[in-house]
Amino acid sequence: MEILMVRIRVRPQHLEDFVGETIGDGEGSVLREPGCRRFDIIQDEDEPTKFGLCEVYDDEAAVEDHLTRPHFQKWQETTADWIAEDIGVSKCRLVFPLGDSDWDSARSASVKSGAFDRGLYVIHAPLLIEDDRVQDFIDAVSLDGVGSVNEEPGCLRFDVFQNRENPGELYLYEVYVNKEAFEYHTRTPHFERWFETVTDWYAPGFSLEDSTDIIKGPNVWPPDNWNWSSGRPAR
Repeated sequence: MEILMVRIRVRPQHLEDFVGETIGDGEGSVLREPGCRRFDIIQDEDEPTKFGLCEVYDDEAAVEDHLTRPHFQKWQETTADWIAEDIGVSKCRLVFPLGDSDWDSARSASVKSGAFDRGLYVIHAPLLIEDDRVQDFIDAVSLDGVGSVNEEPGCLRFDVFQNRENPGELYLYEVYVNKEAFEYHTRTPHFERWFETVTDWYAPGFSLEDSTDIIKGPNVWPPDNWNWSSGRPAR
């Protein structure tokens, strides 16, 4: 499995156009590419010019196939002048969950209605970890993930990815039914244990509070009634 975690800043005057074009790329990817499992689009609630993409592919060949598709090429050409700075792309491998979990987002029979737009709350967070603590961090956050998807009624998925080119960068990708469910998550015993355990394991200069790359906010696409849940993976 190959995962692309993408960070984009958009010029304010082009937000609506960017959203429309990116949804078109997402629809083309998930509905037409056999190797694309997810193409989630997230917008930061506090800084609406910040977007995160979570793209999940079967393998590297599926990523290469995506880059040849007309919908991607159209998106790339159309949005080039709307993007405010270089796009951040982390090519990642999966580190949690490693057991059975659901990845396909498409739900072709879902009802199309604005009632199902932007109702979820998503965390798209790159974290920088000290080199000698990376595996310890993975072990600790995986326990938090097991608790989250199995014990919390409002946690739909809790995925952890590792940058293939920079193993000290770990991505948390968490999906909750709403913001209140995320706040509930931060009060659980498994979260508190994780938070306390890893406090001193972050790389020098990195801060959860000060990072400008962390995105928290609603799902732009796909809609709420597509398949967001990972199930209840135990490892």
